[in-house]
Amino acid sequence: MPTGAPQWRKSLPADIVAGATTALVGIPQVMGFALVAGINPIYGLYTAAFSTAIGAFLTGSTYLKVMLSNVLAVSIYSVLAPVPEADVPATLFVLTLLVGIFQLGFGLIKAGSLTRFISNAVLTGFVIGAALLIILGQLGNLTGYQLPREAIQILAIPGLILHAGEIQPQALAVGLLTIALVLVFRRVPRLNFVALLLPIIIATLLVPAAFPDVALVGDIATIPAGLPIPAIPDLALAPGLLVPALALAIIGLVMAVGVTETIPEPDGTIADVNRDFSGQGITNILASFLQCAPAAGSLSATALNVSAGAETRAANFISGALVGVVIVLAGPLAELIPLPALAGLLILIGIELMYQPREITCVWKYSRSGRWPMVATFVSTQVLPLQYSIYIGVLLSLAIYLVTSTREATVVRLVPAGGGMFREEPPPARLPTGDLIVLSISGSVYFATLRAMGRSLPSPEGAEGAVVILGLRGRVEAGTGLFRMLERYARQVAARGNRLILAEVDPRLLAGLEETGGAAAIGRENIFLATPVIGESLMEAIQAGEALVREKP
Repeated sequence: MPTGAPQWRKSLPADIVAGATTALVGIPQVMGFALVAGINPIYGLYTAAFSTAIGAFLTGSTYLKVMLSNVLAVSIYSVLAPVPEADVPATLFVLTLLVGIFQLGFGLIKAGSLTRFISNAVLTGFVIGAALLIILGQLGNLTGYQLPREAIQILAIPGLILHAGEIQPQALAVGLLTIALVLVFRRVPRLNFVALLLPIIIATLLVPAAFPDVALVGDIATIPAGLPIPAIPDLALAPGLLVPALALAIIGLVMAVGVTETIPEPDGTIADVNRDFSGQGITNILASFLQCAPAAGSLSATALNVSAGAETRAANFISGALVGVVIVLAGPLAELIPLPALAGLLILIGIELMYQPREITCVWKYSRSGRWPMVATFVSTQVLPLQYSIYIGVLLSLAIYLVTSTREATVVRLVPAGGGMFREEPPPARLPTGDLIVLSISGSVYFATLRAMGRSLPSPEGAEGAVVILGLRGRVEAGTGLFRMLERYARQVAARGNRLILAEVDPRLLAGLEETGGAAAIGRENIFLATPVIGESLMEAIQAGEALVREKP
């Protein structure tokens, strides 16, 4: 190939292979996820075609694969479960539109940084709970005995045990055979990339002859040939879907951030998550006119895209285009797929998603503040509609942040260790009479932590001639609460013949102290401004404090 050939021509062979691989793997997956969501599998296929192809060029990440994911599917089911069957398609398309609008809004206001307030412990509990719901939801298709839909799905297991005699052996055999074939093909290097597709094809070919009574996709849905005609979603349905749509948007964006941070760009950098948000939002808005379900970045699909050799965005576009070709040429053939085979595939995916022993163990052993929120989020996924569990997770994450930062906010004593270095120690309960003590604030400074910090300051009660130096480097947007606390402490210290000196003070912090009267109470001569050299202001304050101590009798 000529040296000056365009980059896309050089990468095209690798992108074609990656696109074909993810398309072949994704077709049975999205059909299964559509069943989890309680919608016609054709809408899952449309999503794999249009959302993946459109999102390929709109997101910030080169490799991010936008599609219907397992966690989103469970959430969609929770939203659509109360909707009459005839109204499900129209409701779905409006839901996709609203999710896209919220995602686009998050991108425009650059809300990517806000996702850090959803802790890993909460996210772990949420994902494991969603995976269990996938497993429980497919037990009926796997066994051929349709369980009554319980408000708490885990209660369906005792019902299945009580009705063990109504389990259809043929359906169970097809489902277990599919699981076994997937596990076997994954161990064969040359067949690994089609390990999800081949078992479905084998089960589809085997069922008519060996298991004629097994339910097929065609028994519950019609899969037409051809692509959909664009249509405008029914906006009259929008008001009742705003709250769940916001929850789905949050779920999708949190998952996408996990993908972006896990899989870097070709040059090793991390993609702009806000552009990912906007790109997914525009993708869902456009896809809602093409009969698609809500889509978001999928970690497993994106990882497969990279491992299959994708080099540019064209890989995802090719993947979506190939799914579209399959729909046009062989859409109705999907009706012949056995439901137990798809159920077996989904149960296996759910088990693998739940199997996170290292993550669970780490949270349980090393994160006391995250342990019970993880459990609480998991429980909420089982007793509440999944889209509302994410709100529980967000609130728990914020509670973890507030409680942890409040506990960590304190004052520490800096003891000189030679060479301009200091050793941190707990502060004494009282100021030492006639001596110098150097303190620094540790942790976040905001209104909720001020009380804890105030309690950790040494009491001036009974002390005389003491000089206390408080380092405040980096404390810029502290708020008036800190100003008032410093003013009160300065008056308490001075009332007993002691002195408070502030070091490493930012000019903006000084301006706030002057406006609130704190600077006057402390004394402008006792405030040392921060310099670009870390510790310089503190050393100047210490020298001044030592001079004051020497002057005292």
